[in-house]
Amino acid sequence: MNLSKNKLDTFFLGAFLVYITVYNSAFKQIFTSNIWQYITYAMYTVLYGIFIVQQIGKTQTVKQWLYVFILSLFMFFYLFRGNLNVGSIFLLGLYTINLMSIRSVLKVYLFSFLISLLVIGSLCVLKILPIHDSLYGMLVLGFRNPNSTGFYVTCILLLHWTLNWERFSVINWLEFPIVGILLLRLEDFTALILVVIMLLVKLTYPFFERLFKFKFVYYSIVLLPIIFLGICLWIGINYNNYNFMMKLDDVFTSRPSIWNYYLTNYKMNLFGNRLPDVVLYGVNRTIGHGAFDGEFIYFPIINGLIAFIGLMGLLIFSLRKLLRSKQYTVLILFIIYIISAVSENQLFIPFQCPVAVLMILICYPGFRFERNQDEIEKDNYNSDRPNGRSRWGRDRSYQVY
Repeated sequence: MNLSKNKLDTFFLGAFLVYITVYNSAFKQIFTSNIWQYITYAMYTVLYGIFIVQQIGKTQTVKQWLYVFILSLFMFFYLFRGNLNVGSIFLLGLYTINLMSIRSVLKVYLFSFLISLLVIGSLCVLKILPIHDSLYGMLVLGFRNPNSTGFYVTCILLLHWTLNWERFSVINWLEFPIVGILLLRLEDFTALILVVIMLLVKLTYPFFERLFKFKFVYYSIVLLPIIFLGICLWIGINYNNYNFMMKLDDVFTSRPSIWNYYLTNYKMNLFGNRLPDVVLYGVNRTIGHGAFDGEFIYFPIINGLIAFIGLMGLLIFSLRKLLRSKQYTVLILFIIYIISAVSENQLFIPFQCPVAVLMILICYPGFRFERNQDEIEKDNYNSDRPNGRSRWGRDRSYQVY
């Protein structure tokens, strides 16, 4: 019964992720009927309904009920304000409490993104979705821009490597050059840097295992989101005060100048700002043709300080729990996505990145991490088995990656 319930929970989460990924591709620009948005609302309702029904039958502590109640208030508040991105963070985060497993969530994201890419690719073959961008002729493979394509491909690789960290196969190693060539073709160098970082960490993992145990490194990682926030704010505010900022602007494809523009013209407030429509040409054209990348600047300006401070608090607390529990593989995944948030916006987009929903699950009172695979095998190896199975056979039975 528990197995079927878990499969049902993962099915609904996976179905939602597949639908929303396909819908937010170039599909959204071509099929503009309101019915697709109504389907999204219906799926939100179904997911939250399933979550509530399953929570009612559980024995909960006061802290757990309070946690669910507060996050539900945030979810309804932002959904009714029309901010589906922030509302869905809390919705999907709460829903993962039904799964109570980081590994299960990562698997759902991995397979959902794979299925989504297959669906979008098929629509490209059928010429329903574009293979190239109509404005600049860039390769997009069914998405609205090359960066979205590159980030989904990169996310699949990162998730697959995270799940197979202790059981790397030839397929995992082959993924790196294949994805690398595709990212070069897409000209998505930010995503390529993330893949290279993941590869370097994998090759030097014993070094990082020791490094994470130092107190200075511990506190630096816990405060990493605040450190990056401070750096981005300083660059954006001081863009016109230093000559070297021009060179930095060239390296980071105009992000510092764009940050300066929005920090100057749109003050951070509690509930965020509504930006005007993008104007591509003329005297009043939008700076950067509407591009506004960099989560640490974009999110508080667009979505407001209440959501930003709340999510940053959850992120910092989840980093602390990952370090204390020595969940270094998942921690590395978090750090890579936090690094990406300096120049991209995916960190707090729950349809493109699992970090936002995972941190809500990790911060849930009473949540416990799954045991490390190496610990399970070591305990099993050292224990006696009454059925007389060999240690070789026992080791193989735990090879689940």
